[in-house]
Amino acid sequence: MKNNRALKLIIFLLPLICGTAGFVSAGERLLDSMFFCVQMYVLNYPYIPPNALVEIARWTAPFVSAYSVLMIASTVRERLKDMIRSRRPDSVAVYGPEELRAPLLAALGKRGVAGGTAPSRAAGHILLWDEEENLRFLERNRDALAGKDVYLKSSSLPAQAAAGAQLHIFCPEETAARLYWKERCLYEDSLARGHRMSVVIIGFGRLGSGLLSFGLQNNIFSPEQRIEYHVFGGDPSYLKIHHELNGLRDAVIFHSEPWEDSLPLLEEAGRVIVLQQEGQTELLSRMLLALKARRIDVFSAGEAGLGILGGDRINCFPWTEAAFRPENILSEELYRRAKALNLRYAHLYQGVQETEEALDAEWEKLDTFTRYSNISSADYHEVRLRMLEAMGEPADAGAISPGRMELLAELEHMRWCRYHLLNNWSYGVPEGGKNKDAARRVHRDLKSYAELSEAEKQKDRDAVRVMLEL
Repeated sequence: MKNNRALKLIIFLLPLICGTAGFVSAGERLLDSMFFCVQMYVLNYPYIPPNALVEIARWTAPFVSAYSVLMIASTVRERLKDMIRSRRPDSVAVYGPEELRAPLLAALGKRGVAGGTAPSRAAGHILLWDEEENLRFLERNRDALAGKDVYLKSSSLPAQAAAGAQLHIFCPEETAARLYWKERCLYEDSLARGHRMSVVIIGFGRLGSGLLSFGLQNNIFSPEQRIEYHVFGGDPSYLKIHHELNGLRDAVIFHSEPWEDSLPLLEEAGRVIVLQQEGQTELLSRMLLALKARRIDVFSAGEAGLGILGGDRINCFPWTEAAFRPENILSEELYRRAKALNLRYAHLYQGVQETEEALDAEWEKLDTFTRYSNISSADYHEVRLRMLEAMGEPADAGAISPGRMELLAELEHMRWCRYHLLNNWSYGVPEGGKNKDAARRVHRDLKSYAELSEAEKQKDRDAVRVMLEL
């Protein structure tokens, strides 16, 4: 961007510089020389040029003037276009570096508005600068952005760190991890292995943390499943932070030894996923040589040559491209489904009318933890639909067989428990006969489905029915 501006400035000043030098060398005073050159931008030079430099200025000045007029007209047109687009109820302003902003605006089409240094009047706002600059922009313009959806790119904050219903933390690595399990659903592989399988992860970081968290919430297919997640090259502090995961049937195992020491595990695993970004080509070359016919899923940031390297043995997942698609940043369908789920609960248990106004009003009442519990439920529903299709069951709450419905209710309870366990809740009986104590992070329903009362099981059945109806 800065280089383009410098080049435009040089082109604009070229007639002035050449012409001034030419006139001065012909004996004119400096100020007179500059005046003659400025005239050339708007008037024809009627005299015979005294030398080649003035001749160059005489010819280039009109072209520069015409170019400048066109640029000004283009800028005015773009600003008018953005002003008109910002009036749309679904408009989204995009701010940040041009290399990130331009493709996103192109993908948004007529919804997209080019953001500047001040907030646009658009309904939504995507901030793509680095985290610190995004936070400064948000703080400076808090009043102007009040009541509008803001999607803030962050390299360290999880989505649940957002305070307020209209602030959305967008972490590309976290988004990519969630999308991976949607696009590369594990259900068929797990089913083929009797829901006993291993997933091997090479590398970790933010991608790995997200991959484990979303995998544990979405890869739920059977009450008797045993899916093991084996991590090589990762930080085992994940298990210290999420310290309530020990009771899960699905295990998370961090290996201190290099992956080369566990080749039988990699050969037998249901899925091998490479997250390591640095030196990825060299790593894959070694893995392809060490392993036999093993297919490898690779989180690729666009590195060329991976397909040639491994042929059909390498299955690339373009995670940066996927994470920066507007539909995945905005996640409008996911949020809409989560809000509708919350409103249906409010209708069933509190008698709230299901209106468009109540949709957002009830959502804004929720604390962040409960809000993302609904999002987790809405997210898992896509897996549920895929399972129903594979089972040959209709996605219709009234037509699903009672046995299947009971299975889906139990799986939903497993998902609900895992969401709480990932956030370090545990089983406990609060004082006063309450179901939960948010301050102590204990809940009386954090136990197996078989141990629930019939009324508690019915809530899980209702959750499944509600999602299918929505």
